[in-house]
Amino acid sequence: MIHVIPTARIPTAREGELTMERTFDFDVDRVVEHLDRILQMELAGVIYYTHYSFMIYGHARIPITSWLRDNATESLAHAQEAGQMIMRLHKRPKLGIAALPITQHNTIDAILTESIQREQDGVQLYRELLGLIKDKSVVLEEYVTRVIAAEAIHIREMELMLMKQAPE
Repeated sequence: MIHVIPTARIPTAREGELTMERTFDFDVDRVVEHLDRILQMELAGVIYYTHYSFMIYGHARIPITSWLRDNATESLAHAQEAGQMIMRLHKRPKLGIAALPITQHNTIDAILTESIQREQDGVQLYRELLGLIKDKSVVLEEYVTRVIAAEAIHIREMELMLMKQAPE
């Protein structure tokens, strides 16, 4: 037996019908601008971490390569989340990626040092976004604080990887 499911018709303002308008307690355009920058920064992270994973040599190649690829996957998840947040604000994410300056790395330490700087720059973008939405959107605030916390842990882990001996 075939069931026919009726589809809902979405009214448009052109037809003179009522439309549901959503209001926000913050500047949506500024928030979307920050979310677009985050989206593009996270997409660049996917490329950087994937590229870094190719540049690892020596005894620790397998675990570090895997760790870098996991970071690329995390960056992609963060990019997707930022894009979804833009869509939930009834806007369209911009198509683009943050600048990808070419760097030559010959050591894991150089890769980690650059990664820490990129992550700190990313946390700054999230903190700026938090300043725009704090106490104005529970959903955005929870999203931003969760990512900031995860990135802070990530940065500390990379700092530990750079240490040559245990702290006293």
